[in-house]
Amino acid sequence: MKKNSNSRGFDVAVYESLDLPDTRYCGVFLKGKGEDRYVLIDPIRYGKICGLSPGMKKVMDKRVGPFFKPAKKHAFDYNINFMCYELAEIRKQWEKTNKPMINRVLSEICGKNYIPGDDDLYQSGVLDPTEAAINAGMKTLYSHKMAEFERNTLYYSLYAQFFHQMASRIEALFVKVLTRNGYKKDTFNRNAIYVFKGYNQKSVRGFAGFGDYDKMYAIWNFIKHNSLSTFNALKELFPEVLRVNEYAQGEIACFYVNFDDSLIERILTGVEQFAKEYCRLVFKEEENEAQWNSDEYFLRAVDEENECAFNPLGLPAWI
Repeated sequence: MKKNSNSRGFDVAVYESLDLPDTRYCGVFLKGKGEDRYVLIDPIRYGKICGLSPGMKKVMDKRVGPFFKPAKKHAFDYNINFMCYELAEIRKQWEKTNKPMINRVLSEICGKNYIPGDDDLYQSGVLDPTEAAINAGMKTLYSHKMAEFERNTLYYSLYAQFFHQMASRIEALFVKVLTRNGYKKDTFNRNAIYVFKGYNQKSVRGFAGFGDYDKMYAIWNFIKHNSLSTFNALKELFPEVLRVNEYAQGEIACFYVNFDDSLIERILTGVEQFAKEYCRLVFKEEENEAQWNSDEYFLRAVDEENECAFNPLGLPAWI
């Protein structure tokens, strides 16, 4: 690191105008106002008060001059942070909302257990007790079979609905990330992901997690189009996700896919891995550095330090 003895002034009025605690004690200096505001870090001072990990220190040691300037203003300026957050929200929706809702709804569908006394013909004397018992047994059996059929139908329907929404949100996420990084077309298909920033299909298909991303697309295409070609493509690539080996075009595809919790969870895990790898190789973003190398991170760290000092009991602001 090159030494720079030039003095730098930091106007106290900046802090007063923002109505914020003075961050300089922690080695965090605010410069500029409004949209032009940025942060400079004194690594020595910040390290003493808030601490520095070896990875942070390694990056900061490459600076020129006494201060370190974070690479981004906001954490979500990193594509990897934005994508991981959105994927975590999808997983949260599945685990906290959709999955419990599906289990609850399915648990409420159950057959009725009939007894002879439920039969009007028995009560009116048309059937004797033996006949009424046989009739009650048959009606109970039919009721439970119908409930099983309704549960099974609703199970695949609800899982397919969530899967469709999940895949749609993931594709929208990739569209948004590519667009904010320079993608100009008003149409989109997966070829855009393959060739963005000079990459090609062969190289992208080799990224970690791509297999689960590809599996998601193959299933999604099948349940969207209900066609023999999409069934055959899924059968060729991922036969383990199919319940049967034969399909008649035009049948409702969701009943042919072996939907379960583990399928959705594995795909979400794989897609997250693929997204991280894509951001690392295509956008040159490192996950660990993206967690901290932003103005937002250091300002939040100062807020937490001040909170510990001035509100050690963790009382809410309205008390």
